[in-house]
Formats: sequence, C-alpha cells, structure tokens
Amino acid sequence: MRVRTAVAMSILLCGIAAVGSWSVRPAEASFSRVRAGYVRAEWKLGMPVTSGNLTVFPVTSSAWSPANGFITLDEGLKSGKVVITELGSAGRGGRARDGAEVNTLSLTNKTGRTLILLAGEMLIGGKQDRIVDEDQLVPPGERPVALGVFCVEHGRWHGASTAFGQNPPAQRSQTPGAQNFLAGGSGGGAGAGQIATPAIREKAEAAKSQNEVWSKVSDTNHSLNTTSGTGALTRAYDDRTLAKKSQVYESRVINRVQGKDVVGVVVAVNGQLVAADVFSNPSLFQRYWPKLLKSYVLEALSAGPASHSEIERSAAEAFLYRAEGRASSERQKSVYKLTEHKSEGDASFELDYLKGAEPVLVHFNRVASR
Repeated sequence: MRVRTAVAMSILLCGIAAVGSWSVRPAEASFSRVRAGYVRAEWKLGMPVTSGNLTVFPVTSSAWSPANGFITLDEGLKSGKVVITELGSAGRGGRARDGAEVNTLSLTNKTGRTLILLAGEMLIGGKQDRIVDEDQLVPPGERPVALGVFCVEHGRWHGASTAFGQNPPAQRSQTPGAQNFLAGGSGGGAGAGQIATPAIREKAEAAKSQNEVWSKVSDTNHSLNTTSGTGALTRAYDDRTLAKKSQVYESRVINRVQGKDVVGVVVAVNGQLVAADVFSNPSLFQRYWPKLLKSYVLEALSAGPASHSEIERSAAEAFLYRAEGRASSERQKSVYKLTEHKSEGDASFELDYLKGAEPVLVHFNRVASR
C-alpha cells in the first residue's frame, strides 16, 4: 500500500512540476490540436461584451510567455530612441522626384530592446501619413533598417522635415506642411499611437495592395463623414464629433475586457467577425488594448446602422484558428518568423520571436476580407 501511495505521489508531483514549468515557458499547444487548426490549445473564449453593433470576446490563457524584452512602437517613439525618417533610396514602392519612397521608410531602434511593429500602426507626418505593412520585430542596433509601409494620405507629398516626433493630434497640422512624423492619436491617451481599422489592416497585410489601401481609407472616411483635403485617415481619429460617439462605445467595453489572464480579443461588427488580436501575455495585450479598441469602434461606426445580430460562440472560437486555404507563406528574419495562412475570406498571421530558448508567439492576428 505504501508503494502504491509513493508511486501516486510521485506522479502527482511530476504533474505539478510540469504545470509549473508551463507557466514560465513559451506556451505550446498539443500537436494534434495545432494540426486541426488551433494556434494555442490553452486559449479560451470569455463572455462577449457588446456596445451598439460592436461585440468583443475576451480571449484568456492559462499559460503565457514573458515580454520584458520587447518595446512597443508608442513606447519607443516616446523614449526618443526609435527614429523613423523618409528614405531616399530605391525600394519596393514608387520613388518620388526628390528620392523619397512612398512604400519604404528608414527606422533606427536604439532602445536596447526588440521593437514590436504591428500591421496597421500609423506613422503620422513626413511627406504623407503611412501605416506599417506587416507584423515584424526589429532588434536594437545603431544602423537604420528599411521599414515597409503603405500610404494612408493620398493627397499630400511634402513636408518641411522628415524627422520623427511625437505630439498629441491637436497640435498636428491636418493640412499640407506637416513638420515631421508623429505618433499621434487619442487611442491610448495623449500622444499615444493609432492603428488602422481591421478593414484597412486587411488591405495592407493580406491584400498587400496600395491601391486597395487608398480605396478602403476613402470608403472609411466617407462612411464616417470625415473626409479631408488630403484624404488622410487620421481625420477619422481626430474628428471631435466622431470622438464623442467613439467614447460612448469605448466606455462600455474597455474596462470589461481586463483581467490577469486576458491575452487578446475576437471582434465582430454587425454580427460579422472582423478581427482577432491575441498576444503572448496579458501585459502586452493591455499595452495595445486602448488603441486597438479605438480602431474596432471606428470600424463599427463606419459599418452603417447598428445591427444587433448575435455571433455564435462556435464561430468566434473558430476565428482563433489559422485561416484555412491553400495559400500560405513564411518569412523568416534574424530574430522572428511571420507565418501567413490565407483563404478566400480570411487571413491569419503568426509573429514568432526566435531568439529565446524556444520560439515565442508574440502576436496572432486574423482579419476578414471585406
């Protein structure tokens, strides 16, 4: 009897040790569930939070990875140690007469930490406003690197300076002559950054088309009645009348999607799933949550009359799977790997950090084509 008890206790202690190591190591799903489509088996869908035609499902996790070695774009710009300027050399986009690039900028990361860039994060100023083209990680270093971007301000191509700064939007010119790049926006408080709506992000990271990005920016501004002389996407984020409507939505949601185990969200507008954003741990999610929420709210406001269509829980859960389809790609850099899965209606992206003892899934994003 004592032998059986000892064996049972040994098995129990091994199980406890395994659970303990699970909480500090990069989260790993079982191979069987990953093959079936799950990205992480430990992700669970919480109860939905609704405001108007916007529905947000929190995503919780029982295991996560630390993110102390990462810095966000907003944090890097605020520190002054992330510098972004116009690029005057050849790139993948059309080159202007003065040598600057529409679709390429120059970035230097002197923060001493790995910089996270999310597809759709907005860079305001320079010769025209841009958004980051895809999820990526930039290691610290003294040398500048090329940064792929898409333009979200079709009608401007000049500025008095190509330097990068940070100002609240109230201090930024909305007309030709903006002085420098700014991490503008009210999504995360004064001076915090902005990120494009899920529909615009999809045109950048999945469709990979500058013309489709411009078209969706135009459609969004038209739907929100926030058009500007230069077709700037920032007009929708800075409009005071629209801001009041946005705050009503945000106030009903922002504090209800919190908790020590919340790592992301699945989002629906008018009963249609539009996006999923899930991060490596709760701390990293909370650093992005305010500006992500603002982008979801603007998506909801631009979708027309509010519909109270409900989302089936099984459909929302399925949005945490990789998109199914034949087309897939993988781009591996020195410190990260970005894996894309694409179907006719959706695309999903996994950003993995490769420099640790084991790969860490920093960000999972899924967007619907609209």
